[in-house]
Amino acid sequence: MKKVNCLFSNSTWFISVVLFFTVSVNCSTTAQPISDFSQRVISINMSATELIPADVIIFSININAEEKTPEAAFNTHKKRETVLASLLKEFDLKEEDINFQPIRMNKRTNYNNNRQEVTTVQTNQQVSVSFSDFSIYEKIQVSLINNGFDSFNGSFSSTKIEEGKERALVSAIQKAKERAAFITQQSGVKLGLITTINYSEHQITRPQLSVESKMSYDMPSPPSMMDFIQTVSVTSNISINFEIVE
Repeated sequence: MKKVNCLFSNSTWFISVVLFFTVSVNCSTTAQPISDFSQRVISINMSATELIPADVIIFSININAEEKTPEAAFNTHKKRETVLASLLKEFDLKEEDINFQPIRMNKRTNYNNNRQEVTTVQTNQQVSVSFSDFSIYEKIQVSLINNGFDSFNGSFSSTKIEEGKERALVSAIQKAKERAAFITQQSGVKLGLITTINYSEHQITRPQLSVESKMSYDMPSPPSMMDFIQTVSVTSNISINFEIVE
C-alpha cells in the first residue's frame, strides 16, 4: 500500500483510450464521526478495473536435470541450456526479451523398492521470454517438446500495462470524489479538503475473450484460438479521506 498526498491536473483526464476500454468500479464508504466536529472525516474506498488488449506473450521455460552426482547433474543441465539457447536464437528473439535465473542445485534422497537409500542431485533454472508475434507460440512449444523439454507455460500480457493502471487510477479517483460529494450532499453536510490518499494497484494477467476477432490480410490459415483478441486486467484501489465541514 502506497501513501501519497497529491493533486491531479485536468490534463490527466485526456489520456488516450486504447482500442478496448472497460472499467468496473467497486466502492465502500465509512463515515468516522468524532467528538471534535472539525476532525470528522468520510473515507471512500474505491477500485476501478480496466481491460487492455494483450499484445505480448510471456513464455516461461523450466530447465532441469537429475543425476547421481553434482558434476553430472551440472553437465546435463548445461547441455540442455545450450539446446534452449540455440532454439531461442533460431526464433530471432531479442536479447532484452530473454530473462533467466541462476542455476539452482539441491540433493534429493529417496528409497528404492529394496528400501535402499538413493541420493540424486537435481538442478533447476527458470527462463522467461516475451514476444509479440503470436504465430511463433505453437512453434516454440513443438520445438521444446522435440528437444526434451517438458515444463513450460505461457501467459498474455501487454505493453500498455502502465497506461492502463493510470486510467484505472484516474477513474477510481473520480468515482471516489463523486461518491463523497453525493453522500455529504444527502447528509446535509459539506465536503472539505482531502486529508489523505492511499492507493495500491495490481495486475491480473488472466485473459478475457473479446467478442471481436483479429482480421488477417495475409495468406488464409485454419481457424485458431489465437484469432481472438485477448485482454489483460489491471486494477487500481484507492482510499481517500475527506474532511466534513459545517
